[in-house]
Amino acid sequence: MRSPFGRARRAVNDRLTAPHAIERVASLGPLPPAPTGIATYHQAVLDGLARIGFTERVPVDPVWPVRDADFATVPAYRLAIDHLGNNADFHLPIYRMVWETPGLIVLHDLSLDDFVRGLMTSGDKLGFVAMREALEAREQMSLPEALANKPLRIPWIAAVARRARGIVVHADFCRRYLEDLGCRTPVFVIPHPPVESAQALAAAESDGARLRQKIGAGTLVVAPGDINEAKQLDALLAAAKTLPDDVHVAIVGRTVETYDFAPIARASGLGERLHLETDVTDAAFLAWLAAADIVVDLRHPHRGEVSGSLARAMQVGRPTIVSATGTYLDSADGTVLAVAPGETDPAELAARIAELVADRERRERMGTAARAYMGDLAAREATAHGYADAITATMRVVDDPVGQNMRRWAGALADLGVTEPDLIDGYGLNFARALESFTHPS
Repeated sequence: MRSPFGRARRAVNDRLTAPHAIERVASLGPLPPAPTGIATYHQAVLDGLARIGFTERVPVDPVWPVRDADFATVPAYRLAIDHLGNNADFHLPIYRMVWETPGLIVLHDLSLDDFVRGLMTSGDKLGFVAMREALEAREQMSLPEALANKPLRIPWIAAVARRARGIVVHADFCRRYLEDLGCRTPVFVIPHPPVESAQALAAAESDGARLRQKIGAGTLVVAPGDINEAKQLDALLAAAKTLPDDVHVAIVGRTVETYDFAPIARASGLGERLHLETDVTDAAFLAWLAAADIVVDLRHPHRGEVSGSLARAMQVGRPTIVSATGTYLDSADGTVLAVAPGETDPAELAARIAELVADRERRERMGTAARAYMGDLAAREATAHGYADAITATMRVVDDPVGQNMRRWAGALADLGVTEPDLIDGYGLNFARALESFTHPS
């Protein structure tokens, strides 16, 4: 006679492994024309998955903007992909969705400090959960690059990383950071996609040549991206002041409400040698990169982000000066020239620019290496295949019924503040041991 416990066990397994209502993947994140680089990135990932045929096997539905109604439908998908940055205007509902339906998160910024503080200020309980776990994880962090950058010293992403079933990052530094804070969620290091098409690059070269002719600079140094304090633009202008008069600087990117660059530009004394191009179109942004002899893409403090501006500069084949910190340390060999981490020394930056100005052959080698690296990523569809592997692996995780309930158990203990020493003492283990029995045949 069969044991009634065996029938009960099979009934539980049947219920837990019931198919999802929507056998598709939902991808939550900004899309063009949203004014953020993550929108262009997200679209490039979706296009890449379509090109390699992945979406024919596993359909992927983009979800943007994320509305209240999506909180009822997205949990019914087989998997949700959640793109997270540090901007609450774009990412707050996506952050909430991670807690509603844990899936595969894409970390575009390792430091969600402004985000979490904003949640706490509004009295949102998720902010206090994130703060508590961040402070607990901080005690074990030792990664030098993290400790040297204030936004990374407290691992604000600890709670959401625990909640996820898989994590996508864009550089090995991000993986090391997650491991350092004690993260045990599977991490997939997937390179930033080459977002610009061959047609866009060809048009940019033509437009860039016209820009160069109009400016008449002997050497054009371009600093691309959001115009903010972290880009060390004041140091760049101070460095340019010491260089020959035929060296011009162009600051090209989106303005940020919290940073007023105009007084710094006026005080630089560069006059017509300084070109300030704000909130330009994507095509104009790419044209300015193509017009450049040298690109300067600095960060301090570093937040663990991978620079979309650097990826574009590499696609157009321009040598780039970066800060020797965080994800920049993972740049392909021979494609960048680094200055010391921390606040940029204008004298050192001027010396590095002067080196490249004086050595055209070196500039061309660096630019060729950068273009070849990005071209190889594009030819291999490295980003798309990386996402396909990450999605497939994470679907296996979320489809495992025992794993689902084991994670609920572990999450509940974490919410109660239970630590590993408590587990060693046997606290809460009876449920886990009982759950394990469902993995064994009767």
